[in-house]
Amino acid sequence: MHDQAAGLRQWAQLNHRTLMLLGTAQEAVLAQETLERWHCQGQRWVGDPTRWRVQPVDKYQRDHAQSRWGIWVGSDLDGFRRAFNHLSSLRAGPTQVLALHAGLPQAGLLNNLREAAQRYLAMRLLLINET
Repeated sequence: MHDQAAGLRQWAQLNHRTLMLLGTAQEAVLAQETLERWHCQGQRWVGDPTRWRVQPVDKYQRDHAQSRWGIWVGSDLDGFRRAFNHLSSLRAGPTQVLALHAGLPQAGLLNNLREAAQRYLAMRLLLINET
């Protein structure tokens, strides 16, 4: 029997990039908006932001080990704590994680988070320069 959905799955894999976001569905929407903003700012690696599928998850999943992983970094008072806790829960997984945020400057929270991820988790937190 022919799998009718096989062609669609293959198309989706070729035309969409999945970003596993450790966070909520609301944060996934914010992350998608961030990809769109970065694209508009000239970040060529983003490509077409509509081809990204941001998939919120509440914990690390080994069956997505080869996926791209990201976290949402909030600008509220608990933003650092939540982001570091998310990174800590990914400790057994990816060695690189993309930090998505609503335009925070790298000086301060983001740099501190990157240094903590490197020092305590041996993880590389990828930060994108905002223009």
